[in-house]
Amino acid sequence: MKRFLSMILCALLLIGFALPVSATNDTSRVKVLENLVNEDEKKARILWYDLSANIKNLDSPEKVKNIVDKTAKANIDTIVLDVKNYTGNVGYLSKIAPHMSDSKIPAYKEFPKGYDLLSEVIKAAHAKGIKVHANVNIFSEGNNDFDDGPAYKNPEWQSTFYMASRVAETENGSTFDITGVNADRGSNQLVLYTPTKHSVSPANQWGVEAQIVDGVVTKVVDRIYGAPAVEVPENGGVLSAHGEARKWLLANVKVGQRIDLSKSKTEFVPASQYPTFSTFVNPIREDVQNYELSIIEEIIDNYDVDGIVLDRARYSNIYADFSDLSRNTFEKYIGKKVENWPTDIFDVTFTDEGQEITEGPLYQKWIEWRAGNIQNFFHKAENLVHSKDDSLFFSTYVGAWYPLYYSEGVNWASKTHKPDFGWASPDYHKTGYAESLDFLMTGNYFTQVTREEAVEVGNPDWYSVEGSADIVMDAVNSSTFVYGSLYLQQYEGDPEQFRKGLRSIINKTHGIMLFDLVYFEMYDWWHILEEEFSESSIAPHEVPGLMKMVRKDT
Repeated sequence: MKRFLSMILCALLLIGFALPVSATNDTSRVKVLENLVNEDEKKARILWYDLSANIKNLDSPEKVKNIVDKTAKANIDTIVLDVKNYTGNVGYLSKIAPHMSDSKIPAYKEFPKGYDLLSEVIKAAHAKGIKVHANVNIFSEGNNDFDDGPAYKNPEWQSTFYMASRVAETENGSTFDITGVNADRGSNQLVLYTPTKHSVSPANQWGVEAQIVDGVVTKVVDRIYGAPAVEVPENGGVLSAHGEARKWLLANVKVGQRIDLSKSKTEFVPASQYPTFSTFVNPIREDVQNYELSIIEEIIDNYDVDGIVLDRARYSNIYADFSDLSRNTFEKYIGKKVENWPTDIFDVTFTDEGQEITEGPLYQKWIEWRAGNIQNFFHKAENLVHSKDDSLFFSTYVGAWYPLYYSEGVNWASKTHKPDFGWASPDYHKTGYAESLDFLMTGNYFTQVTREEAVEVGNPDWYSVEGSADIVMDAVNSSTFVYGSLYLQQYEGDPEQFRKGLRSIINKTHGIMLFDLVYFEMYDWWHILEEEFSESSIAPHEVPGLMKMVRKDT
């Protein structure tokens, strides 16, 4: 009988049946979306086509057709095509943003000049009945390694970072900033590795390393000629240097000399000087927001897309943005001056584990304010998309690790969800933006699938596909559809663990997004999708009655 009633409800929803007002309250919506998780024939199947990773897979109409044919055979219903990536370069013909082929990044020059990837994917996908949603990276507008992207043509856009650095000082008084402790070593960076995390340096060979015991340099090894990684001593550490840091270390660090690693400094630097590959811009600048919205509008006006996806619609991390504009705007928000800037927000101290944040009296309010800024942009973007064409779908991708994601200035939960964490103010829940979305894609990017697997390797149980999916569903609270996501590279060489993760996501959420196309080509895993998606299904957001229910009162 339950199955029969479910079939009747689904039939009514499929033809766009409008539920009576008395049945469309929030309680009914929650019940319908909760029950929807158990409807195997209503699961979204989404495949992401990353722009830069798939240049060689998609750089001609013939290759696009070949890939789309494989996508169709795998019973994928929606392609998310990355058309503007983190560098600010685009894969379509834009009058606003730079084309991929015009980038300084060498790999991007392989992208054909004048090539309109978006047009080709839409043409091939629509011929197969597959929907295409255009993904737009929002607040990342450049690449720091190549000084490339709109953030470099408009340096005033760049985020200002509160950068605390540990400093290495040699006997001759020369200093160099240590950009991380037990972190990945990037271009021109000096990184410290300690015995709390490593027995040998994990860095690649393209640098020089100094072993330090009790503050004295005991070994200097230039590894670019093939020398093995340097051992991390129990009572010391290893400094690993690349590029400009390598030159400094070779010129100033000698065996037998002392080196002081206790000093630190704080400063405000633009995104182009911050040690990350993405050049983030300040989300509250009006000119930045107008630029991003103009990109979205250009795509809608000129291409037959089925939806718009936002990515990197966030702050870079907890250390941004500390510009004068942000300070002034925050002070207006709280109605008073920040007497001690930035320590009333937070202070930074250093340990052998890395750097730690000491919360100031305004920390919670700062977290709330940043999340509200992102929520405001989402409202603008959603209004733009649906005012241009109400049939278009509006969505975003975020990380599923909700207890930590506040550091990116994002509250992707429902406004009804009140998180019980020390960083959350009493009003933090008001910054939630799930109600603005037609659906939400969350990166459940964990190698361990079950909670038990996570605990076995020493992690919290929610550091798993299963556990993070539960957190997401709780936080979104049936305010929109949730499509869990998997990062295929995490399952390299283990297709059965990938299959297990896929099934977990399908069982726990309303559908799945798979990142990324390039790995299906690399690992030849298309057959897994053909097997797992052998039965027909429809994405919940494509069911008119369900979509009306989700959009109600948003």
